[in-house]
Amino acid sequence: MSGIMKKWGIVLLINLVLLPVLALIPALAQAEQVEASAEYEYGAAIIFTGKFNSKIPIEKAHLFFKAGSTSDTFSGEASLTDDGTFTYVHDLARDPIRAFSTIEYWFDLALADGKTITGPKNSILYEDNRHGWKQRDRQPFRVHWYEGDTAFAQDVLDVAELSLKNAQSYLPLSLDSAVNIYAYSNAKDMREVLSSFSKSWVGAHADPDLGVMVLSLPEGPEQRLEMERQIPHELMHILLFNMIGTSYVNLPAWLSEGLASIAELYPNPDYLVLLENAHDKGNLPSINSLCQSFPRDASGAFLAYAESASFTRYLHQRFGSSGMERLVRQYADGLDCERGIEAALGIPLSQLEREWRKDVFGENIYLTALNNMLPWLVFLLVVAIIPLVVVIAGRRRVTANHQG
Repeated sequence: MSGIMKKWGIVLLINLVLLPVLALIPALAQAEQVEASAEYEYGAAIIFTGKFNSKIPIEKAHLFFKAGSTSDTFSGEASLTDDGTFTYVHDLARDPIRAFSTIEYWFDLALADGKTITGPKNSILYEDNRHGWKQRDRQPFRVHWYEGDTAFAQDVLDVAELSLKNAQSYLPLSLDSAVNIYAYSNAKDMREVLSSFSKSWVGAHADPDLGVMVLSLPEGPEQRLEMERQIPHELMHILLFNMIGTSYVNLPAWLSEGLASIAELYPNPDYLVLLENAHDKGNLPSINSLCQSFPRDASGAFLAYAESASFTRYLHQRFGSSGMERLVRQYADGLDCERGIEAALGIPLSQLEREWRKDVFGENIYLTALNNMLPWLVFLLVVAIIPLVVVIAGRRRVTANHQG
């Protein structure tokens, strides 16, 4: 009996000693915790605030943050107050951040006793909060809008689903994460969130790495047609990024924009007229000139879109979805504009362009090739004639001298 009493006495003693200590551990952990939060005024500033409950003074506090898919980490020293709080203000007017990026942030603290503490990572969505966004979901799409009723939002979702099915007829495409669609009621509001303010003619935009598209859909009879043009176009960019990841940047401009344009449910009716006029005037740029980028002016850009759409549609009709997939994969592997298409389709870009021109405009490819070579032929003819003229003139002088 005494053994049992002794055993229970030890257990009781352990409980009396350990339980208060164990009870203190959460409190101590809570006391040492770095708390952090962030709030922002869109386009103006983000205010990061932290607090550290400790008797040991903080000597320095640094904020670290990453925005979106960038690998760059930004940092800055926070200001301190006597009550253990610290604040860092990021000036968005001086250093803008892409709208709709998720910002991951944390604080590093240097304490007076020499210790360094890294706080937990937090995140905030840098959304254009100037508008009271409403939201409607139907996976994998989430539409955000601030003007119009739920029928408008449902139309956007319906068009997005049709666009996905249509895009999959060109390439084996899929989505493994949600796509956020922000529908602005006018182009001015939409363009204010874009980083490229010089393109004042842009009607929609996608950030494929963020899985975000922004649209301008004013109310009116053309609204549904604009949905059928803008949504599939921007969705194709997101789908291509989802297919090949960061190698998306290797795609020639004519291919990425060409695929996005032919995916539109309501193609631009002006493209054909624009192409024919440019062709008749001899102003049609070469496909090779559209590999890196498009002109920044509206008229040049629209012609580039029209030409890229026509050329890409021709390639798809001729080589099918499997050919287009090979083409995308070759460029994703890093081949340049000319080598990529020849590796994928077995025909040089210049030859494919001539055959496209013959198919679309009825050009005689041999006559076109001759016209392209004409300046060189004239040059060679001049080069050949000059020595001949010199020889003939010399002989005439010799003959004249003999006769004299």
